[in-house]
Parts: sequence; C-alpha cells; structure tokens
Amino acid sequence: RKEAEVEAWALSSCWDIKCASGHYFTFATTATTTTLAKNGNEGGKQLEKDGVMAAAFTMEEVEAAQCLAELLEFAILRLLRLGDLALIEQGSEEEGGGGGLNPIRRATSERPVDTLKPWEPWRKLQKIRDEIKVKQLRKSDENETWTPILPGGVPSWLHNAMKNASIYEETYLELAEAAVVLNRHAGRFRFASRLEDHRAEVLIARGEYNLAAHVLSSNVGACARDQWTRAHYWRIFRLACCQRMSGDVLAYLETLTQSFNPKLSSVAPKKTASLFQQDLEAIITDAAVAEPRWGAFPFLETELSIESEAAGKSSQPLPFLRRKLTKHLCFVGDELRFSLSINSHLPRPIAVNGVRLYLVTLEQYEHLYRRNGIVTEDDAFRILTIDAPIDIMPGKNEFSFSWQPMTFNTYVLATVEIQWKEASFFYDSALLRKPMIGLDIQPSEPTQTIELNPLFLIPGHVQNVRLVFHSGSDVITEGLVRLICSEGLLVVPPKTDPSKLDEAWSDECIIPLDACGPGKKIVITTLVKSSTIKHDDNTGNIQTMRAKVETRYRQESYDAVMEKGEEPESDPMKTLLQAMVTTLDRSALAVDDAEAFMFGDDHVMVNISLQCNSPVPFYIKEWHLDLPLPLLVEEDGDLNKGMFHHAIAEGEMLLFGFKCIRTDSSENQPACERPLLRVVLQDDFGKTFLQVLPVNLEDVYKKLRKEDVYAELYTATAELTCSAEEGTVGNPVPFEYNLNLQSLMMPKQRRRASLGNTSVSSVPGCPILYTIVSDGSDWIVSGKVQGLIKPSTDSESMSLQFRGIPTQSGILRNFPELFLEYLLMEDSDDLDTTSSPPIAVQCKNPDCFQSFAYTTSLSLAIPAVLEEF
Repeated sequence: RKEAEVEAWALSSCWDIKCASGHYFTFATTATTTTLAKNGNEGGKQLEKDGVMAAAFTMEEVEAAQCLAELLEFAILRLLRLGDLALIEQGSEEEGGGGGLNPIRRATSERPVDTLKPWEPWRKLQKIRDEIKVKQLRKSDENETWTPILPGGVPSWLHNAMKNASIYEETYLELAEAAVVLNRHAGRFRFASRLEDHRAEVLIARGEYNLAAHVLSSNVGACARDQWTRAHYWRIFRLACCQRMSGDVLAYLETLTQSFNPKLSSVAPKKTASLFQQDLEAIITDAAVAEPRWGAFPFLETELSIESEAAGKSSQPLPFLRRKLTKHLCFVGDELRFSLSINSHLPRPIAVNGVRLYLVTLEQYEHLYRRNGIVTEDDAFRILTIDAPIDIMPGKNEFSFSWQPMTFNTYVLATVEIQWKEASFFYDSALLRKPMIGLDIQPSEPTQTIELNPLFLIPGHVQNVRLVFHSGSDVITEGLVRLICSEGLLVVPPKTDPSKLDEAWSDECIIPLDACGPGKKIVITTLVKSSTIKHDDNTGNIQTMRAKVETRYRQESYDAVMEKGEEPESDPMKTLLQAMVTTLDRSALAVDDAEAFMFGDDHVMVNISLQCNSPVPFYIKEWHLDLPLPLLVEEDGDLNKGMFHHAIAEGEMLLFGFKCIRTDSSENQPACERPLLRVVLQDDFGKTFLQVLPVNLEDVYKKLRKEDVYAELYTATAELTCSAEEGTVGNPVPFEYNLNLQSLMMPKQRRRASLGNTSVSSVPGCPILYTIVSDGSDWIVSGKVQGLIKPSTDSESMSLQFRGIPTQSGILRNFPELFLEYLLMEDSDDLDTTSSPPIAVQCKNPDCFQSFAYTTSLSLAIPAVLEEF
C-alpha cells in the first residue's frame, strides 16, 4: 500500500500537468491561428476552424510539448503499475491468491485476446454478431469492484479510476489520448502512432469496435509512410477485425481491397490472405456494396494499350488535369484493338461479371473533370465490353477490346470498369500514374472520283460536257455539283429545253447529286459555250470551267456496324472533288506566281510556280531562266534537276526554284530586258516546242537598285584569336586581331560615289585609325589599343596585338571590339574633309573563355584610425 500511495501521488501530479497543458496549448493554438487569420493566412484559418493541435508554431512550444509528452508517458506507467498493485491486492483477498492480469497489459500484449479465437466466416459472423455484442455488454455490466488500495488524501478522480476495470480503462484512454496530442504537437509522430495502437487495442478489448476503427483508420498510414510494410499490414489486419465486428460493410470492403496491394501481398501470411479473400468474396455479394462508385483499388491493377498500328502519334496537353494525352491517329472504319492487362494480387482466381471500357469525347471529358471528375455510363460515347464469365487468375491476365469507329472525333480511353458480383470498380485514367491514351479519329479517305470530258474546249463553239461521278466504296447520302465558268465561258443546266436555251446560259450551274451506294456511277451531261479568245501575252486570263462536287458520305461498312446496335448514330463525312477543263487556244503553261527573296550577302532565291493548261500529258525536257543584270543564275543554282521525269497532267502546278547571285559583270551574260523562263516541252511522240514565259520579279529588282545606291561601300574582315582558352580573373591574356583589308584595296565595281563618298583606291596611302574598345565586354584591354594603319597593295593582311584582363569569373562570351575609320589628311584635295566614309568590320570571335576566380588573396590589416594617417 505504501508503494501504491507513492504511485498515486506521482500519477495525480502528472494528471494536474495534463489538465494544465491542455488548457495552455489550446490557448496558444487559438492565439496563433487568430494572428494568422488577421494577416490573411489561410492555414491559420483552417487550424482555427478545425480546433485541433496539428503542429507547434514556435520552438519553445515544441520543446514544452516534448517534455510534457514524456511526463504523460511517465504517468501512463504509473497508472499501469497502480493497476498491477490493485489486482495483486484483489487476488490476495480471494482464495488462491496471485491476482489477475492488468486489463491494459492484456489488451496491448503481443497477441491480443480476440486473435486467439477462431476466425468466423463473414456469413456466420453476421448471424452471431448481435449475440457477441450482448455478451460484451453483459460482461461490462458485471465488472467486479476492485479492493481499495489508495489512502484517503488521494484525489477523488483517482479513487474513482481504481474502482473497477472499466473506469480504469477509461482513465487510461483519456491519459493516452492527451499523450498522443502532445507527441504530435512535438513532432514525435511515431510515438503518437504507437500510443494510438495501444488505445485501439484497449477499445477492441472493451468491445467498442467503431471507436477502435476510427482510431486505426487515422493511424493506419503511418507505417506506410515509413516503409514499415509488416507493421502496416498488422494495422490493416486489426482495422479489418474492428470493421468486421462492427458490421461496417463498405469500410470493411475498402480495407480488404487495400490489404491486397503489391507491397502488402509480399508480406501477408498465406492463411490471413486466404481468410481475407473469403470475406471479400462474401461481401461483394451484399446489395449494400452496389450503390457506391468504388475507385481503383490496388488488389487489381489495370494497364491499357493499343494493339493496332496507328497512322501516327501526337501529344496534347490537358491543362485541366496537368497531364498529357497521347493521341493515336486513326481513320473512320479502321478495325482497332485495345489490350487490357489486369494484374491480380489475390491469392486465388476470381470470376467477374464483366469488364467495360468507357470511350469519352475529349470535349465531354474536359467538361466532366471541370465539374466533378466522375465518368458515368451516360457520359460515355461508346462502351466496349467483354462478356462474362471472365476468370481473373493471380498475376497478369490479358484481355482485348475491338472497335470499328464510324464517327470522326477525338476520344479518351477514360475508364475501365470491372464488375464483380454486386460491386463495380472504376479505374479512371486521370487518377492512375500511367500515360493517358486518346484516339484522334479522322474521316476516312474518300474513294470517290470524277471525270470531266472533253479534255479541252474549242473557242467559239457550243460543246457537250460530260461529268462522270464514281462512288467507289463509299455510301453517298447526298451531294451537290457546281459548274463554274470563267470569263468567256457559259453553261446551261442539264436537260434544258432547247427553246429556252438562250435565256438559260449563265456562268455557274448547280446540280443536285442523288444518294447512291458503293460501286455506283452517275453521269451528268450539259452544254458549254466558249467565246473567241483574243490572245494577249500581257494577260494571264485562261478560259476554264471548274467542276466542284461536294458530297456527304459514310464508310462502306457503316450499315453492317450499325446493324449490331452498339455504335451511336453519326453525321456523314464531307469531301470536295474538283476537275477542270480549259480552252485549247492558250499556252500550255502559265505563270501562276513568282517570288524572290534575298539571303546571305549577294544571293537571291527565285521561286516560280506554273500551272499546266494542256489537255494532254507532256514531259518537260529542259528549262532555262534568263535574268537581267545584276542577277545571274549560279552554276549550281538550278534546283530542279531530275524533278520532272514524269508526265505532267492538266491542272497540276509545277514549282521551279533557282539560286541566283548578284553580280555587276556582264561577261557571259546574255542581254535580257526582263526575266524570262524558257521551257521546252516534249510529247509522247518526241515532238518538242518552246514556251517563253515572262516572270514578274520587279519587287526584288527595286530592292537591288536601292541597295546599289545605299549599300555600305567599305568593309573589312578580322579574326580575334586568344593565346589561351582559360585563365584567372586579373591575369593578362594575349590577344591578336588578324585583319584583312582586301575589300578596301579592291572595292566592288558596283560601289559608287553618288552619296559624296570617294573610293579609297583613288587616294593611295590614306591612313586608317584603329581602336580596340572593351566597353560592354567582360575585359579590360591594355597595350597598343589605338593606332594607325597604312594600307598597301603589298600587305593586305596585318595583325594587331594587345592584352586583355578578364574582370569576372565564369564562361566569358563578350570580347573586346575593333573599330576602323579613315583618318583624312589635311593636305588631301581629293577627299571631302567634312565627312569620312565609315568602315564596317566583320569580326569572328572565339567561342568562349573560361575565367576562374582568385585561388589566393594577399591583404594587409592596419588599424582604422584616421589620426595615424
């Protein structure tokens, strides 16, 4: 009893500290969250709203919480010892002696009492659960009163706590809960987790399974974060024990599926896994599990892929998910196959009712995830299914879906649904850590064709024109034919009354096209009248009649697919077919467009596009581009060699490209007033004829004339070399400019003195002033950075040497610059002394210089007293 008195006074002191610390930390947390809320801190508002002590805010509070948590753990030990003493005293008064086991120690032992009993199957447990609850209530009511062992001066709450086992356990739970809060406040989460386990075991021993499940649910993930897989599995096992005893079907189903994840399956005892699967197979037959939408539980892992070869792939970001969608390019009517891999972590095979794949349009998918992120059956454009029964074996299982799309759009393989008895598990692509797969279904390539005869029109006559439409393998739902005539041609609708022919002529005719099936042919015949053509080389007008056929069609297998009743109705696809017939009295080739652009120093690229108007095919034998000065086609500037070894049909566009150079020399240059493209054509019989086509390049010639007037006349080239590739800050580095003045000694002929500048070559010996400047670079220059150069035809190249000092460490890419200018002599009568022509320097610098920081530093310390100086 003396020991019990000592333990009681120690416990009561700690209990007072527990009460005071609870009030203190509640006040501190409230004060801190109020301050944060005033400053607009959302985290403070949340803590104030929740009213829980989630984390400390100052180091003082952390240290205080740690000390107080240790005191409460000391108090728990004192409470356990008091329980031991009370039970010893109780046992000494009873016959046989020895006393009973402390209920707290019994509950927190290595093997809890409930685990020593046989595992009851789920169905049997449902029947006897009420009986078990009644027995536990009866047991709690029959709690035997303990023999008092505490002196009279001990606080009343402690006397009450030692009255019987039930109140004793409640006192322990309250004390342990306070210790948990303080440990979390101190950042000792593992200590708190251990105490939570003990609290849960005591609650289980008391039969309070709902409260125990609540404690374990918030504590079960602690070991998972620490990678303590076996401890994690033990907590899931104890949580499952609580939920199956409380009868919480939905929570128990979720816990069972979590117990079969890949990490836990490797450490789960075979017998436990087998018992869990028995309960899982029993629970999914319960109607209560049918209503919730179960997510991607880890006992089954899914992975989707496309087996069919796609025409291409592309990636599209999805900002609303912060992920990318890999789109596979396919066409309407393609037979697509998708592979679904299901990896089962269950120890035994299962038979599921069905597997379904939800395809959702990208537009609908974005709308769903901006709303609630749940894909339902009503939201899916198409649902692909695998019929039951489907056996899923332990390990990997391969399944496949097939689909023949009839609607062009962009789709997302959104969700895989696995239906197992009453439960349905949805594996949403947006929530899985795997690439999202999409389908970019494009309209199928139309197989329709049109023929427009005759091959050419005779000017001044009325001719029959025959349009033949072939549907190919497409199903034509509707169509429209437009006959559009250019100036000089007129057309009438088919089957026009000859008496009304004069009034029916027009430049456009619209003819409806009837619906038809695959392999059909529709012939449309009408009249076209052509006026006499006045040939004029300065105009590019060509009499043409264009036929445009617009159709709406479906893929050939559309009817067969729709008969199955699985594919939704879709809008027909659209296509446009064109043909053209021209009058014969025109040049076989006509310039459609010509453009030129400059590149490099003196180069010009000329692009010419020609339109073929010949009604019969021909070959291009040779061609040549004549250009006036100052442009000349380079020797290798013809970029069209070997490009036209095939027949050129009517209506095709021919593209010519020539690389030209700017020159002032008229040698080997034929006299030409304007650009001309000369093309020699050859027919199937070997006959050739010449086409001379004027080309309009006036824009580029205007630019060249302006450049001749305003172009810079004086240029020089220089190359800067460095004696080393690396050095230290402050250490001089030798540099050298290799200067080439050839362009100053031999100026181009096209240079002029029209702007008041005189060629340097006319004043021999005119000196040049050079200056090396470091402004804007990473260097300080020294040495002979300024001086005079006297150009001479004997020495067109020279070198300028100087030293540079790097001013900062790192990779230096900015180097000193060289400037040149003429220094006009006062006694020079040939030059205008009011202005000197500028000289542009084209300089090549080193790629970079590696500058290192100081490795040593020498300094002198002196007293900072002004009087000594």
